[in-house]
Amino acid sequence: MAAPLLLLCPCFSPLFGQPSKNFDVVHVDAYASHEQIHPGEAFQVAIVATIDSGFHINSNRPIDPYLIPTAVRFDESDDVAFSPASYPLPEHKSFSFSTHKAAVYAGKVSIFSGGRLSEDVSLGNIPLSGGLTYQACDDQRCFMPKTLNFEIPLKVVERDLPITRINEAVFQKKASFTSDEQRAKGVIEKGLGYAVIAFFLFGLALNLTPCVYPVIPITVSFFANQSREKGSRIFALALCYVVGIALVFSLLGLVSALAGKQWGFLFQNAWFVILVTVIILSMAASMFGAFEFTVPSSLMTSLGQSRQGVIGAFIMGLTVGVVIAPCAAGIIIGLVGLVAKLGIVAKGTLLFFVMGLGLGLPYLLLAMSSGVLNRLPKSGMWMVWMRKLFGILLIGVALYLLVPQGSLVHDQQGFYLGVLGIFGGLLLGFLEHEAGYGRKFKIIRGVLGCLLILAGVFLANRAIHSEPGVIEWIHYDHQAIAQFQRDNKPVLLDFYAHWCAACKKLDKETFSDKRVAEKSRNFTMVRVDCTSPDNKTGLLIEKFAISGLPTVVFLSTKGEEVPSERIVGFLGPQEMLKKMKHLAMD
Repeated sequence: MAAPLLLLCPCFSPLFGQPSKNFDVVHVDAYASHEQIHPGEAFQVAIVATIDSGFHINSNRPIDPYLIPTAVRFDESDDVAFSPASYPLPEHKSFSFSTHKAAVYAGKVSIFSGGRLSEDVSLGNIPLSGGLTYQACDDQRCFMPKTLNFEIPLKVVERDLPITRINEAVFQKKASFTSDEQRAKGVIEKGLGYAVIAFFLFGLALNLTPCVYPVIPITVSFFANQSREKGSRIFALALCYVVGIALVFSLLGLVSALAGKQWGFLFQNAWFVILVTVIILSMAASMFGAFEFTVPSSLMTSLGQSRQGVIGAFIMGLTVGVVIAPCAAGIIIGLVGLVAKLGIVAKGTLLFFVMGLGLGLPYLLLAMSSGVLNRLPKSGMWMVWMRKLFGILLIGVALYLLVPQGSLVHDQQGFYLGVLGIFGGLLLGFLEHEAGYGRKFKIIRGVLGCLLILAGVFLANRAIHSEPGVIEWIHYDHQAIAQFQRDNKPVLLDFYAHWCAACKKLDKETFSDKRVAEKSRNFTMVRVDCTSPDNKTGLLIEKFAISGLPTVVFLSTKGEEVPSERIVGFLGPQEMLKKMKHLAMD
């Protein structure tokens, strides 16, 4: 899937024309917790990266796999062993080149690790060294990935000498929290009772998220069938329904916290969006009478008919909980971080459960009010019309989730046809149940449904990974620049990388434009892949002083660069066309 990549700085003049090779927006300092220490003892180290205002670096676990993660490495030594680095939680921000948020670091970022000296380490000064690898960006383009080396002085002294701790202010930040975590932490520190009330209200707020809406018709449909029961019976069923929601919510939230992940960011993945969309469309199909949500009769028989209502309500609550849970990330992000950092597993589980109860309260009221349906006419087209209204609303929710994802792929037609194939195969092959189907036909339709699903998966996968191909590019492979001078044509050199969002935007919106593609026939179009440049590609990057991507360099028919026409960052098709027309006329 196309993802949120972030791009670098137009606000410094060295980036335009001939950039300074020493220009950097990240500065690193390294600290040890001790000035002197005994052999065999442990210590801490802190790597502090200061990022210039207006810039950011990717987190150590970027959402998009093409992004370059921030990483700390320590040089190997027989004298000291380091534990894995501990990175802070990133900020999730929106940028102009993405419809999704990206996980980034900005300002001052502290990364911590621990070390332990060997028992036989020599006395005296022992240098600790390593490097910080990062990719710095702003909202328009990205620098090349870079590694800043650091050294940390540490002195090993005899055991009868006292040890000396230093940099205590730096290491006090090790237990720091993000702004979201600070707010959640402040709520919890006011007492369990206060936290329970607050998180119950947080749960209520979750009902304002769009992807919670699909469970409303499910709730109405399920409890409308129970409307002949007594009020106390309806309340018991509704309570089991809500407890099922809260239980799934707390379990998923707990797993999310312990895994250090947030369910909401699964929506950055195209296949997860497709899965959720197909589920919602299936619910819509049920509103149009394709099938009914029912608890399997075999399960009900084994549990006993007398408990069918309670068990059925609980299982329906579990199902609804699974549908709702991914929508919670925007509010639970602070609690997720706290559980992961502080290990408050029991309290965290309780708060997740209470939040789930808050989330389920409107459905409890909805279930109780469903008894009103018992006093309405039992027949008539108004009931059919209401179900279809819910079905239309569900289709709207599916489009709300799917269209933003589809806009990120180049082959949108293939993407939407693929989703239609997956949903169509599931519905026609397995979900749709009409009376009169014979056994043989059920087998045939199942096979055809599987084939349709596979075809949909193929189309969607191809669309997700499709790239514009309207221009016949020559990919740079260490040729001499003179070899690109063909048929007395000027040369366009496109320096790009897979981790560069503006490069993808330039490809999708500018180089895919039919007018630009037509004008490209007057040029020799050459692409230079800077994702992981080797030595020879690095020489070409150095020759043309490329500091950020994307960069487009124009060469005249004589093989000389036209400096005034160099493009740094994204340029729209109209502006690109003007430059190409001007150069083609020279």
